[in-house]
Amino acid sequence: MCGRLFVAPSKAAEALLASFGLANISLPTVNNIAPTQAVPVLFRDEEGTHMGPMRWWLHPHWSPDPPNQRFAMFNARIESLLSSKAYRDPVRYRRAIVPAAAFMEWKNEPEGKQPYYVETNGVLKLAAIWDCWKEELWSCSILTQPALGEFRAIHDRMPVSLSDELAHEWMDPRADVKGLLATVKGESQQLIPRAF
Repeated sequence: MCGRLFVAPSKAAEALLASFGLANISLPTVNNIAPTQAVPVLFRDEEGTHMGPMRWWLHPHWSPDPPNQRFAMFNARIESLLSSKAYRDPVRYRRAIVPAAAFMEWKNEPEGKQPYYVETNGVLKLAAIWDCWKEELWSCSILTQPALGEFRAIHDRMPVSLSDELAHEWMDPRADVKGLLATVKGESQQLIPRAF
């Protein structure tokens, strides 16, 4: 999970951004975003809350190497965030949300891979983390967790997607990160998969 994202403007996305003080900002329409491509990210830094594009494949600020795909870092497992050198600082200090219209997931079938277009009623608020390498590259990873309920029939992993209330808790820089991870683990908006 998940290997493609879809982003689109909507009333729900506008309401989400407005709730973070970003009224008058609309999401672009971008279909079939693949890892390493730019994805819109809602994030907070010392200057406030922003919406901006980031590379969907986290590259740590401390890396001596230029951006690469040596390690698959477009998704981050919630179970190993605090033990990972690459993820532990971002989850403590640089949490974000990727507002998506949908994501694509593939189910292994005897005939081959069956794609599913997965959406929700409104906007998906995907929990994410971000980092900045050499003040040149802003990048992010989307959090994943073991699949819940009926989604297990499609894939063994799924994104961590948040309610409005949990989205604000996730973005709160004062939150205790261990308690926050315990709170959001197992959370999911209602996902609506459609065979594609």
